[in-house]
Amino acid sequence: MTKGVNSVLSLTLLISTALVSVLGCAEGKTEPPAEQTAPAGSAVPLVLKESWDAYVARFIQKDGRVIDYKASGITTSEGQAYAMLRAAWVGDRATFDKTFLWAKNNLNSGIRNDSLWAWKWGQDKDKQWRVLDKAFATDADQDAALALILASIAWKNQSYAEHAHLMLRDLWTLATVEAGGQRYLLAGDSLCQRNLCRINPSYYAPYAYRIFGKFDKSRPWNNLVDSSYKVLQIVSGFADTKLPADWVQLNRDTGEIQPAASKDNKFSYDAFRVYWRVALDRDLFQEPRAAPYLDQTLAWLSAKWSKDHKLAASISKTGKPLADYESLEMLAGLAPALKDQSMFKRIESSYSKGVWADKDNYYLQNWAWFGTALYRGYLGPFELVRSR
Repeated sequence: MTKGVNSVLSLTLLISTALVSVLGCAEGKTEPPAEQTAPAGSAVPLVLKESWDAYVARFIQKDGRVIDYKASGITTSEGQAYAMLRAAWVGDRATFDKTFLWAKNNLNSGIRNDSLWAWKWGQDKDKQWRVLDKAFATDADQDAALALILASIAWKNQSYAEHAHLMLRDLWTLATVEAGGQRYLLAGDSLCQRNLCRINPSYYAPYAYRIFGKFDKSRPWNNLVDSSYKVLQIVSGFADTKLPADWVQLNRDTGEIQPAASKDNKFSYDAFRVYWRVALDRDLFQEPRAAPYLDQTLAWLSAKWSKDHKLAASISKTGKPLADYESLEMLAGLAPALKDQSMFKRIESSYSKGVWADKDNYYLQNWAWFGTALYRGYLGPFELVRSR
């Protein structure tokens, strides 16, 4: 981890300047409300640095493996990618390198014939530690590719850039499909049966595709920006609440988006990430479709929160609570989208000495961190990557 405020400040300025130069983006003029805005080039907020240090100590082994204690100690490609993205965000090159190297050596090399990562690694029935499912999960690989792009610029490392290009090449080939005259993001390489593919709306990350498009000019990544907003608008129309479902289906012959099985129609631990991703696209690139989407589809939820100051961790398409407990990670994803101070205070109140609530909950620790960074307006290496 980079030590000292001056070092962090210098690194943030270096990343910001390099991103503007390499990606060809200019700083925008629209800013979030003053209470949420971090000045350009500002140091990493203490809560983000402190919680990152605690996460590294608790969840990341010395060899770079990220452990999910709530799931029998398994490791996922998602966990490795989150660690890489956060490490790049705060300027921790040592942790970035070891988490990337572990993933490359254990989730790809000798496992797959491309540059993508097997999604699940753990202990098998014979007590052997190995890949348990070699299918890739698109959200993890695109987060890893994005982290590599940011790292290649921050630390002027060509090998990061080269690996990012390889991952983008394989993501485009294996994780996108042309259907009905438009390019769509698939969730992975094991989720299609005949012409129907299960897709996950929360994987759609329009801010990432804009950056990919600047970095990899050989492929029209901006097509995925358009299909992202199209898919999100359609799937929100499936629910009385207007909230997106965790999973839906794509007909890859026609491009039609359809509801998935009833068990997948809830707004829950997957779908809340939609709002964080759209909010980041709003704040980073001033996307004109972002704010209307947030306003239209969060009206029911915002009213529910204002009335009860509580949200069920899982909500049916009719608005029925499907759980009798809250999800702090959901609130963390929603708070920056709604710019809701009371919701953010609920997250803050659960924080103590580098940890939000449950010290063993890897998913919560990641999403509370991402939500806090975005709510506070600290975008780290993204800080000056804004379009006019």
